[in-house]
Amino acid sequence: MFKFHPPLFAICLILLTTYSLHAQDFYGSGVQEVRIELPYKSWEFKLDSLKSNNPEARLLGFATVNGERFDSVGVRYKGNSSFFRTRKETSRKLPFNVKLDFKKKSQTMKSGHGTVKLSNAFLDPTFIREPLAYEVIRTYMPAPLCNFSRLYVNNDFFGVYISSESIDERFIKKHFGTETGDIVKCDPDNWKRVKSQSGCPKGENASLTYLNDNIGCYDAFYEVDDARAWKPLLNLIKILNKTPEKIETVLDVDQTLWMLALNNILVNLDSYNGSLSHNYYLWFDTLGVAHPLIWDLNMSFGGWRRNFSFEEMKDNELIEYQPLAEITNSRRPLISKLLRVSMYRKIYLAHYRTILDEWLLSGLLMQRADVWRKEVEPWVKKDELRLYPLEDFNNGMEKTLTYGPDHLIGVKTLMTQRTTWLDKHPLLNKPQPTIETVKHAKDGEKLKVTAKITDASKGAWLYYRKDKMFAFSRVPLHDDGANGDTGAGDGTYAAELKLSEVVHYYVVAEGEEGASTLPKKASFEFFSVDK
Repeated sequence: MFKFHPPLFAICLILLTTYSLHAQDFYGSGVQEVRIELPYKSWEFKLDSLKSNNPEARLLGFATVNGERFDSVGVRYKGNSSFFRTRKETSRKLPFNVKLDFKKKSQTMKSGHGTVKLSNAFLDPTFIREPLAYEVIRTYMPAPLCNFSRLYVNNDFFGVYISSESIDERFIKKHFGTETGDIVKCDPDNWKRVKSQSGCPKGENASLTYLNDNIGCYDAFYEVDDARAWKPLLNLIKILNKTPEKIETVLDVDQTLWMLALNNILVNLDSYNGSLSHNYYLWFDTLGVAHPLIWDLNMSFGGWRRNFSFEEMKDNELIEYQPLAEITNSRRPLISKLLRVSMYRKIYLAHYRTILDEWLLSGLLMQRADVWRKEVEPWVKKDELRLYPLEDFNNGMEKTLTYGPDHLIGVKTLMTQRTTWLDKHPLLNKPQPTIETVKHAKDGEKLKVTAKITDASKGAWLYYRKDKMFAFSRVPLHDDGANGDTGAGDGTYAAELKLSEVVHYYVVAEGEEGASTLPKKASFEFFSVDK
């Protein structure tokens, strides 16, 4: 018998229904309360000076989160455009980063979270772009929890903020079961540094394009916690660009396909997919394999609309943003190298269709948008420091709004029209193989997996791993009557592996024009083997 492993998204939904106002539920439903105490007369000036001159430095203060008080916390401003452009408008509503374990490493919320990140809804008068996008993404790959907080600084009400979970050692432990490995932030903290270094070819942010073997030429584009991370990062970049046929040895390809599909379908172009090529992390496991993680979604749903020529995309270009956009763009090798491989492209489109069916065509996306809006609306009305007029909280769902040089398409308008357009797209309506059943059986030290599949003219694959900290490997499933299957050409495919090598597995079938996976959300969902 097999066990089906449910997605973490389902578990999160259960947690959301049992929310109560305690620190351990900080990322549960409801608007949380964060109070910061900074015992300085000119605390805003001090924080501003730190942001300009030493952006990682913090002011020492106190914080109270949902009634739980913490001392010796570190407070700083965060963000790039959300900070500098907001400050330029002389608004006090700047984004904050509060490190609860700044001085006391064991001082965390009961959930184990040691950092509170507070974003100011920059270029999102609806307040929902980030929490809604994260909710979609958590259905298919590891991604931060996200919700709302009301913020008070020295008892002054600073309004409602978006709170999102940090991608740190705790996050890695939760999703991958280990604190080992290396985290690389693919987003330069200081944009002033993003320029060609002396003697280096011109780079383009965290695009994973190959420059040369000199680590110093990549330093402006990637942030590592430990210098040892440069070795697997450079190895990934070289293989991706020079010998992409070996990419599965250094990259969790399936998780990458999910990331690219999610960025595309949600028109999240302030990401790897877009003109700035940033806002993601890479976690390298102990085998040197990179697992990509999406981060910073406040400009999802068309919030960032500058193309590769830095011209503003029109509303209809966002609505009809092509599923295979940038497939020939050598400046985005994760897209151009992976999606030009026929099987990867078919799996990518299968993932894309799954997102389309489950979130867009089902109506779930707009249902959840309404839930998020109702949750935050009372506090938006009380927020006198909000960056945009109150009427834009409603108008931002359906109208294109203008703020200086920026035009923000309505979230509902974009995604409703995009859903209709995508549903008819020929790439998303190609015939796919059918995986009817999958089962496994133990035979001594061996494990036999069989699958009933139709229309897999290009073959079928068994993906497997022995621990959740690793990416899946693959072996062919056979329908030749000689590998444990019932007979040649009868649609029953089989493969045998050492039992010790398999804890989780899933199946991929490839046809002439499309591919299928079982479970549909693989590799985030998978089958488990009891030992």
